[in-house]
Amino acid sequence: MLLNFFKQYFVLDDTDNESHHSSRFRISALRILLSVSLLAILVFTFNSLINFNASDESMLFASLGVLYTLIISLLLVISRRFHKFAAIALASLIAVTGALFVAFSDTNDGVEFGVIALYSLPLIVRLFYSFKASLCFSIANIATLGIDLYLAQNQQSNSGIGTLYMQLMLFALLNFGLPLSVSRLLKTLQMSIDSHKELAENINHQSELYEEIFEHTGTPTLLCDKRGVVLKLNQKALDLFPNVSADTIEGTKINDWIASTSDASSRFFWQKNVSECVLKSNSKNFLEVHRSSLTTHGHYVLHLQDITHLRALTEELETTQQTNSRLAHFDSLTRLPNHQNFCNQVNHRIRNVSDYYTGAMFIVRISQFKLLNKQYGREQSNKVILNFSRTLQARLSDKTISGRLRGVKFACFMPVGQTYLIQRNLRTLIKSVLPEQIRIGEDVLNIDYQIGVAYYQNEGETAEELLERCEMALEYSTSAERIAFFDQQLEAKLIQEHKLGLALGDAIKNKQIQIWLQPQVVSSGEIRSFEALARWRLDDGSYVSPIVFIRLAEELGLLPKLAENLLKQLVAVLEAWHQESIKTPIAFNLAGQELMNDVFFALLMSMTSERPWLSEMLELEITETSPVMTNPLIHKRLRALSQYGYSIAIDDFGTGQASMGQLIDIPANILKIDRRFVAPLPDDKRHLDIVKSTIQLARSLNMSVIAEGIETREQANLLISLGCDTLQGYYFGKPSPISDWTENNNEKAKQLRMVY
Repeated sequence: MLLNFFKQYFVLDDTDNESHHSSRFRISALRILLSVSLLAILVFTFNSLINFNASDESMLFASLGVLYTLIISLLLVISRRFHKFAAIALASLIAVTGALFVAFSDTNDGVEFGVIALYSLPLIVRLFYSFKASLCFSIANIATLGIDLYLAQNQQSNSGIGTLYMQLMLFALLNFGLPLSVSRLLKTLQMSIDSHKELAENINHQSELYEEIFEHTGTPTLLCDKRGVVLKLNQKALDLFPNVSADTIEGTKINDWIASTSDASSRFFWQKNVSECVLKSNSKNFLEVHRSSLTTHGHYVLHLQDITHLRALTEELETTQQTNSRLAHFDSLTRLPNHQNFCNQVNHRIRNVSDYYTGAMFIVRISQFKLLNKQYGREQSNKVILNFSRTLQARLSDKTISGRLRGVKFACFMPVGQTYLIQRNLRTLIKSVLPEQIRIGEDVLNIDYQIGVAYYQNEGETAEELLERCEMALEYSTSAERIAFFDQQLEAKLIQEHKLGLALGDAIKNKQIQIWLQPQVVSSGEIRSFEALARWRLDDGSYVSPIVFIRLAEELGLLPKLAENLLKQLVAVLEAWHQESIKTPIAFNLAGQELMNDVFFALLMSMTSERPWLSEMLELEITETSPVMTNPLIHKRLRALSQYGYSIAIDDFGTGQASMGQLIDIPANILKIDRRFVAPLPDDKRHLDIVKSTIQLARSLNMSVIAEGIETREQANLLISLGCDTLQGYYFGKPSPISDWTENNNEKAKQLRMVY
């Protein structure tokens, strides 16, 4: 109890708001000083009363003791409410006392006491006021020092404060040393308090933002841990549980409120991507639970969708024979003909028309529908499809056959006259029948499409064949030209790519794609390193362009396996070179898809752990044009590789979609200038300025520069003069099979043994 009283009285336990710390510190320091002073005065007064006699001096000391006791006691009483006044009074009391002792004391001890009292004023003032006020008192005490030295000289002794040196040291310590040190300490404490206040404000602000985002997600949302304990839910989710407060649900298990209908035996239905459930309080209320994501803390974000109405509608439709019949021939949502029914109707139309009949079939695919589905939920997305189909049917003529193929693909077959055989006119007609906007509740959405078109000109084609042609055309639609028309050349190209894709799969499986090496040299012409290039030689002796088969492998998802084969082949060569002390690195190209592949990344990391020297011999070139290079997982894995010591180069710099951003996100230390910037040199001033700027940028980022595509001496000399570190191109050496460097026990590569 007594300890708590002293802690509270001396304000040693800060429990108030952060903004009060400064005043509380001053109150605490003031009370401590006053209490110590009062204790000293009481001892002095008590001693004076014990030794009291009738002399004037004894009476004076006793009176002063009582007076000082009363004054300091009064200051202690008012110190909390009027701490500034109390501080001024304390400083004034010390100043007056010190001045009186220096001026009127007849003894050395009295003078010494007065000088020390005056010397202590700057430190006391600094505790309660600004550094400038303390400095003023420090400067004023120069007069005190002079008086003290004068008195000591007149007395011609070492009495008083001490020798000259001791007096100067005491003056410097009390007037400047301690006040400056305390000022620095107080400044540091204030900065720390301000920093903590700002950090606390930021944390509170971020917490409020997250709370607001969670509350206004637009869908009923709750957060639970891996055991299914509900941590938080928003108001829309709470509305699904009538007459229940949030405090009642939070902290309980989700199984207490919701039960799975799709798998009654599953106690962890919330861990699935989608689960159909029912409220335990109302078995007629059905929900669809969507697991949105898994947080970094291992918690699940669940979106709840009330599907009671849709479920009731589905059950009602399934109870009738009419619904079963329609499900066999029509789409259940839009009531449009399904794929088979659409083809039957088109084939019937074609077989029963007169000669010289022309028509156009087109497939419409709604773009980016997955984003709409994720943003608005499946129910609202179904409304988009339904509204689109109704609008489309309203704008088409009665002679047009339309149907829903699957998902967000719709097909239309319409008769056309000679006017619409011109693609420009047919394109205008198609755009006029497609709705540009669809309403979802109060939101109006702009709808984009991809469209593939095929003509029918009474040549005996079937609906199925026309649909296949439309699908081919659809694959070649772009964001710039959303309507693509089928032609024979397109079909031949697709067939050729399909055959080439099959052959590529076999070539990768049989490890028929080999590595060639192209030298990378320094300014003197000595080989510093190589770039590994993939080459695919067909059975007829011809070669497929790397640009073609790398793109094809990326589209078919074969790139990770191809990179795995090439990496194993390359590491085997580097291992032999390492044993022969051949210190020439080889750069290996990665397009990004490989690093997204867990198997390939695990292979690379295991090779690195088994061969600690590999990071010095294998350089990684990142193709900056690949769109997946902006994926955060790529950046995370590249940082891991960089920490293992790998040199990382940004290849084709300046040709991608996020060149400057890659310099921030990718821990690269090498920049490769693409050949398209080097080829016009030295005559093209614009390209020359670009190359100069790129080299200057690399230098400012402490990155080395490699220029590729050098074919002339003039280009080489120019790039060397601009400060390019490494040069690559046909002028120095064409790519050649890796066997050229490894045959005869790596004889040719051993010539590079001392190149680093």
